Amino acid sequence: MHIQRIVTFLEVAETGSIIKAANHLNLTQSAVSMRIKQLEDEINQELFIRSHSGMRLSAAGLRFRPYALRMAQAWRQGRQEAALDDAFEGAVSIAIQATAWERYSYPWISWMRSNAPHYILRIEADWSQGMTRSLSDGFFDVIVTSVPNVVPGMCIEKFADEPLVLLSTIRGLSLFESRKNYIHVDWGPHFNQQFSMASGESFAPALTVGLGELALQVIMRDGGAAYLSRKAVRGLIREGMLHAVVDAPEFNIPLYLMYPENHYDPGMLAIALRGLKEVSSNVDAS
Repeated sequence: MHIQRIVTFLEVAETGSIIKAANHLNLTQSAVSMRIKQLEDEINQELFIRSHSGMRLSAAGLRFRPYALRMAQAWRQGRQEAALDDAFEGAVSIAIQATAWERYSYPWISWMRSNAPHYILRIEADWSQGMTRSLSDGFFDVIVTSVPNVVPGMCIEKFADEPLVLLSTIRGLSLFESRKNYIHVDWGPHFNQQFSMASGESFAPALTVGLGELALQVIMRDGGAAYLSRKAVRGLIREGMLHAVVDAPEFNIPLYLMYPENHYDPGMLAIALRGLKEVSSNVDAS
């Protein structure tokens, strides 16, 4: 089975269009169509339902897609491993939930470079739902997530706590007063549920952002209040630039590690996990 056909299948499945897939792959439309037809002939199944509006996966295509993703990933990993310089032993790929990216990404890179310089590193910021799927498909070796979906063959391990405090640049601000310029940070479903229960259904924030760092920038420049990670802004709290809102509830978002039970390179996985755990301990202690 030609890997180019697998890659083309995945691109058409992602874009829903022969034209878009051809543009992304730098191929002609006829070449894309031919590869799809050859793949369908090879497995004796129609993988797409074709219509004037585009291409969508058939039932067989939906069943085939997870295996195609694994084959494409195995090919990329194999090609990367084969091309490694003799100075490198392997490659490790992790994803960290975007809301925790700032605290753990660079410290982990620094730890790995000091303790495991013989590994090539790939690290990305992502969101929990997409990360879990990518982990299952083999695109990542480890993920840090606040939404650890139970997946067969995957280990889930407590990683860290993310304490969230309602903070403002104004000292002595009350919870009621903070609502006027409240910025809602989407810390994930766990936090959103707790926040809704505590604030009541009638309260609708005027501004919602996906990153605590962005909310912090807005607050420091324009004022307002937002739930921020105590770990991320404790320096600003100590310096008196941020203040806890009076009588506001505090929340905690637990973070988890997810990784395969049976990894193809258990030694590499153990090193990556040890680095993440030491980084977490250092963040808590600092």
